[in-house]
Amino acid sequence: MVMDSDIRQTNHPDQSDDATKVVRRLKKTSSKLRKIVTALLAIALIAGIGVAGWIYTHRTISPVPKDVSKKVSFIVYYPDPKKLPAGYTLDITSFSNPQKEAVLYSVKYDNNKKIVFSVQPKPSEDELQNFYSNYIPLRNQLDVSIGHAEIGAYNLKNDLKTMVSLTTKTSTWLIITAPSDVNPDKLNQVLASLRQ
Repeated sequence: MVMDSDIRQTNHPDQSDDATKVVRRLKKTSSKLRKIVTALLAIALIAGIGVAGWIYTHRTISPVPKDVSKKVSFIVYYPDPKKLPAGYTLDITSFSNPQKEAVLYSVKYDNNKKIVFSVQPKPSEDELQNFYSNYIPLRNQLDVSIGHAEIGAYNLKNDLKTMVSLTTKTSTWLIITAPSDVNPDKLNQVLASLRQ
């Protein structure tokens, strides 16, 4: 009777060579696979750093003070300072909440002339039509990225002003007043620069 302990496995020379070749192939394959995985990880890391850098350099920090924006239930749109006409500056010290659900701020130009922005909740369509009839019955229209603007003139106590009613695609309404001699093209550029 032959016992398991008596059985010895002997390697034939052909089997040993085949096993060695398989081990070598596996080592070469895993070495190539490691190089490919390492290269892919390096590419992913470089791409991630590039994306993070782009986001960091293109981020925009809102100039709207948090204590002002927290007091309202709508988006406070403001002009992107980088897109304003030359000589026009957003007065970041002008942001205020003069009453509940309202934000005021201004853009200065030409020796302290001001474009004043009143930001508030969007009224109903009937209220908007009533506003147009009473304040700017003659007006031009302008579509901008954030919504639709109606631009006209308003006589405020014998002081003619340019007035803009801008209804946004969200729940925000902007009433914008400027001196009557504001450059229309530059005013349009200010309106086009609005963002949230």
